[in-house]
Formats: sequence, C-alpha cells, structure tokens
Amino acid sequence: MGQRFHNAAALEKGSEYRRKGWWRDTTVVDDLRRCVQAHPDKTAIIAARYFSKDITRLSYAELARYMDRFALGLRELGVGREDIVAVQLPNGWHFTALALACARLGAVIAPIPPDYRRREVEFILGRTEASVYVGPTSWTGHSHRDMARDIAAVLPSLRHRVLLGSNTELQPGERDFERHFIEHEWEKEASLTGIAPAAADDVCNILYTSGTTGEPKGVVHSHNTNYGITRALCDTLGIDATDVVALPSLLTASTGFTYSYLMPILLGATAIYMDVGDPELTLKLFEEHGVTFTYGIPTYLMNLIALQRKRQRNTSSLRQLATGSIPVPPHLIAAVREVFGVRLHTLWGMTENGAVTITRHEDAPDWPSQSDGRAVAWMETKIVPALAEDGTPYPDGTGRLLVRGASQCLTYFKRDDVYAAAVDAEGWFDTGDLARDDGRGGIRIVGRLKDVIFRYGYKIPVVEVESALYSHPKVKEVAVVAHSDDKIGGERVCAVVVVREGEAPPTLNELRDHLKQQGMSNQYWPDRLDLIDEMPKTATGKVRKYLLRERLKPA
Repeated sequence: MGQRFHNAAALEKGSEYRRKGWWRDTTVVDDLRRCVQAHPDKTAIIAARYFSKDITRLSYAELARYMDRFALGLRELGVGREDIVAVQLPNGWHFTALALACARLGAVIAPIPPDYRRREVEFILGRTEASVYVGPTSWTGHSHRDMARDIAAVLPSLRHRVLLGSNTELQPGERDFERHFIEHEWEKEASLTGIAPAAADDVCNILYTSGTTGEPKGVVHSHNTNYGITRALCDTLGIDATDVVALPSLLTASTGFTYSYLMPILLGATAIYMDVGDPELTLKLFEEHGVTFTYGIPTYLMNLIALQRKRQRNTSSLRQLATGSIPVPPHLIAAVREVFGVRLHTLWGMTENGAVTITRHEDAPDWPSQSDGRAVAWMETKIVPALAEDGTPYPDGTGRLLVRGASQCLTYFKRDDVYAAAVDAEGWFDTGDLARDDGRGGIRIVGRLKDVIFRYGYKIPVVEVESALYSHPKVKEVAVVAHSDDKIGGERVCAVVVVREGEAPPTLNELRDHLKQQGMSNQYWPDRLDLIDEMPKTATGKVRKYLLRERLKPA
C-alpha cells in the first residue's frame, strides 16, 4: 500500500484479521481467475438495458478477457498503480470490467452515481484529481458529455473523458468507449506481463457519501475491507455459487459495488444487472433467469409486491430477500411471505463499513420489524450513553452506535482529520446513529443523532414514528422531519408523505388516529402533513431530509 493511502492503524490489525480468516492475501482478480479455471463458460453477468430492451451475457472467461483488454486500454491513457479512475456509468457489464481492470493495474476506482450532477461530480473529480472520467454520453435526459466538458475546462487534472454511447463528434480529450475499450484489441499490441495487480491491502475504491448532512466524504476501502463487507451477506445468509443475484442497487454505490459486483465473483455465482431499477423489469428478470436472491429498500419491495399481485410471475426460484436503509413495516414481512413465499431479512450498515448487522435464519419471522440484527463475526457494535442538545440523556437505553472491525474503512480521502475525529483510541467508529439494544444481542436503529426532533421538551423517536406511519394503507413513503415554529420557539413534527397510487391523500387527523390506534404517545404525533410527489433521495435510497426541511421553511 502506497503512502498516499497508508493507514497504520488498519494495517496493525491486519495480522489479527488474517489469522482469524477475516482478511486474506488475494483480491477479486484472483477470484475471477479461479472462476475461469473452475467454470470458464458459466454465466458471470446478465446485463439488462431498460430502454433498448436488450440483454448481454458474459461468461467468466469473457469477463476475464475484457478485464485484461480494459486494463491495457486504461494503461494507454496513462493510468498506473494508485491512479484514480472516476466512473459514472449506469449499471452494466462495462462498469464491472472497468473495476476489474483497475484492480488488475493496482489503480483505484472512484464510482460516481449516474444521477449526480455538476456540483457533486466536479467536487469528486476535483478532490480525487482523477485523470480519467468514464461516463455515458447522456443518461435519462442529462448530457454527461456536456457536463464533463464544462468540468474539464476548470480541472486541468482531468485529461481524458471516455464516453459510452457516443454518437457525436468527439472533442480533444474525449474517447469513444466502444472503440477504445471494446473494439480495440489492445492485447495484440501490448502485454500486462510484469504489471502486478493490486495487493489485498491496497486501496480498491473511493466511494463518496451522499452528503445528506454535510460535505460528501470519500470513503476509502481496501480490497480486504471490501472482502469483509462482501462476506457479510453470503456468510450470514448462505448465498453461494448456485445463486443468481439481482439487485436494483447502483454499482456505483456501496450496496451494488459489494453485493452485485464483488460478491458474485467471490462465490462464482451469476449476477443480473439492471440499468434502471424498474419493478416490472425486475420481476421479468426474476422469472426468466431464476433469480434466487435480491435486496431492496422497503418501498422498492412494496412496489414489487403490488405488481406481483396484479400480474403474477413465476418467482419460485427466490430463496430469500433482504432489506435495509429505512424502517421495515410489519405488514411488509407478511406480504413478502404471502406473495413470494420467502422470509425477509433486514440489515444495517454504512458506506464506511457495509452491512454490519443482519437478522438471522433462526430469528422469529417478524423480527426484522423490531430489530436490525446482530453483528457479523468480524464486526463489533457498542451503544454508549449520549446527551441530546438540551443536555438530557436519551430514554430507553438509546445511545450513540459505535462499530469497529475488519470491514471498517481506512479513512476519508484527503480528510484524515474528519475520520480521526470519528474514531476513538480503541478504534471505535462513531456512526452518528442512535440505537438501542434489541434484547437479543442485536441493535435497533432509532434515528440519526442529527435527525432528532425536540417537541415541547420531548425527543421524538423519528424512525419509530416513520415505521408506524408506513403501515397506513394510504402511505407509500414517509419521512418525519422537524419544522420550526416561532409561536412556540421550538420545533414541531411534520410528516412528509408520498401517497399510494390510486389512493386519496390522507388527512393529518387520519395519520394521528392511526398512530393512536397503534398505541403511540400523542406527544410523538405529527403536527403537520406535507404531501409530495416524490421523495428526494440519495443514490442509495436514503431520503435527503435536509431538502425536506428546506421545503418546509416559510417563504
């Protein structure tokens, strides 16, 4: 590992992690080579494109050939060990081949979600000083080509822009993805002989957080910290080489990167990619390709269930589903079992450490509505007392959630100071989440420390209120946020609601009556209802609550 990414504390724990089998001396490049040796013709990737309606299949042998060709293509652009390549592609096999190519060269990939616009993209490219940007010419009506041109004009470090789907005349500094990476047979002109791939402790990727609470932070992961994250699902839930994995999650975000890209290659399984997470397309792929495992946030799973009830498809191949990010409504667990005939697992994690806690097969079927699960073997959790802004402790054993272990990231890119401020002398990382003991050795997330609402001196359990409101038949999505009230000199509670299709909007009194029927104390009930067509979300599906708070401010 080079000095630019050195993290002494992480490396000091490396020998212990290796001894316990939590870290290793190989990487995803070795995993791919092993798959090629064992079953070269097995399907590695099935990539479905929503708009063109076409599907591309790649075997493990074909994927390995593209890894080498793309690596040589990157090398021709001047990419070497520890250089950063920014990739803003929609889900597809091209992303995976590029990520593997970076690993083959010992380079670092900085994924950027396709829906990020100039402000976020320029920040990431400027902070990382990436010399190569790879993105679509345009995607969902936005010209990434024009955006990249504007950014390149102010960032001299950005020397190359490679565009996928380029149908226009290229400017200096631009390359056509198809011609440069796919059609050009670099292996006939050059060789990777003598170029060592990344080592297990080398940096693999820099994933920028969505910035829901402040400046985006570049989360730095090594191949080994990613290995821990990747194993969290497959070890705990028993996912193996026989599985067909399909997630709507972006490959350019933490969940998709580890569980759609890295996990299938580690196992020798088959991954299905969707460039648009359309529920109808998802169910079609389930039926046609025998999908066995998927992960999606609760609202996405609700959409799948609603469509499946309207038009039933053969999803008998499904073995289990997982969810996370937002509260799990109790009725979702029952609906998953009724419609898909499988149990639902819930997990909690962050970009900094992936899935840390997961519910288990031996847990009661309804447990995901009450718990976010127990920690995986190589991660530890601890809840410490915390004081609210008014100086009083949180009730019911609620406190700050700390974590540490083999999946924990190395640092924040070029913000070691920010990372160091979140880690204590014993290596415990402060997640910023509020949690309580679930009574069975696991945790229940209560909310964010910065997402607390104080109403008449009461601390509102935001997550629990949201979870209760999710079970209202008219509520498709809900976010509970604070809005200031000059009359009381403090905060009130607002429920921001997306209404279910075909339903009349609920009234505030209907929501309050619903909470009363569920036995929730009236001091937690919302004072205000705000209806919205679509929730503003991050690339990982989390609601950008600061935008909702801005929306509620008086004009």
